[in-house]
Amino acid sequence: MMKLPLRFRVLHFLSNSGSVTCEQVVDALKDEYGDEGQFKPSVVEGHLMSLRAVGIVDVDKVDFDDNDNLMLWYKITDYGRSKLSYLPKEWR
Repeated sequence: MMKLPLRFRVLHFLSNSGSVTCEQVVDALKDEYGDEGQFKPSVVEGHLMSLRAVGIVDVDKVDFDDNDNLMLWYKITDYGRSKLSYLPKEWR
């Protein structure tokens, strides 16, 4: 199976997950993308924010971790699910 561009893979991951944090996305995809220079939590967070800006994902929950860092949980929207048809057949 071909490797998807990271942003599309994040979308695909969200379509098969419930509500997840950026850290959970990074942990889940590190085996696939961990050897790429672009694969950093800050880049994944940027992809999530971009997907949120256009209505493909929403923030589902907001909380603080044990160190008082803000944590956001993301989930795919119905609009985002409609965009999954643009993925290659083997990824749908």
